Amino acid sequence: MITKTFLACAVAVLALSGVALADIAAGLSPIQLQQIKDGQMIVAQKDMPGGVWPQLTVYTLVNAPVATVAGVFRDYDHAQDFQPNLVSAKVVSQPAPNVCVVEYTSRMPIFGTMSYTVQNTYSQSGGGVDVQWKLLKSPMADISDGSLRVEPFGTGSILRYTNYVKPKSSIAILAKGAAQGEVKNTVAALKAEAEKRAKSK
Repeated sequence: MITKTFLACAVAVLALSGVALADIAAGLSPIQLQQIKDGQMIVAQKDMPGGVWPQLTVYTLVNAPVATVAGVFRDYDHAQDFQPNLVSAKVVSQPAPNVCVVEYTSRMPIFGTMSYTVQNTYSQSGGGVDVQWKLLKSPMADISDGSLRVEPFGTGSILRYTNYVKPKSSIAILAKGAAQGEVKNTVAALKAEAEKRAKSK
């Protein structure tokens, strides 16, 4: 069942407008763009100063409208049904119409089950939808910030998902590969669920 908080966030996304961003495809090389069109997922890494893990950016095409993709990301009530290793996602507060503070509980590689709180800020520009997230509280990370940008592309959408995590402990380097895999799995799950919902309409 869709909650009032979820509906408020959805309305905020549709109501807000902002400065248009450069389109995602323009930031890709011709080779990368062709790989995307061929159904591949592009993953770019960027080393961060003082970071144990790199910042990851994932690009992929989704055979679903922008609104459907954004709706899947905002569907906190059912996120655990399609996101790997997610136990729950609960909206704990809404400090502004376009801001949702969410407590996520996940099964983490090596470390077991963990809860952390993230602030998601939604906006809309240039025909696309943006989400910016910032970690507020976590027992395992000092930083876990990122963004999602979804734009119309062809008959569907193109998606860019960026995330950077700075773990509290250097022991977290042991989980580096698994953590990077989780980012790809998260994007793949978001894509699959959006395409599933688009087909059912």
